[in-house]
Amino acid sequence: MYTQICSLKDDAHLLKKMTSRLKAMEIEVQKTVLILERLSLEKLNLAREQDAKARVENLKIYELRVKRPAGKRKTKVYSYWYASRRMNSKVKNICLGSTKKMTYREALGKAQELRQSAYALIADS
Repeated sequence: MYTQICSLKDDAHLLKKMTSRLKAMEIEVQKTVLILERLSLEKLNLAREQDAKARVENLKIYELRVKRPAGKRKTKVYSYWYASRRMNSKVKNICLGSTKKMTYREALGKAQELRQSAYALIADS
């Protein structure tokens, strides 16, 4: 009988040790989970910021031709440089100027300046 009591006490002591170790491990696991959640949120925010920057930096420049009536049975064709870029979730089209007054490279430079000013606005907010 005495041996059974001793073995039960030993088992209880062993179970108590295991429970305390598991509790300590649970605390460590909870800390690790919190750290991983924080890191995932930081990565997600960084990805969103880079996505916003990439959308602002993505420029498309094209020539738009518009036909306007210039009298009876006559039409005149005007051509402009346009740039398309994304602002938030919308596409913004900007007229850069006449194709007669500027070349493609000048229009590209003007569009990049506008992009940089838009990027500065996003960075400020």
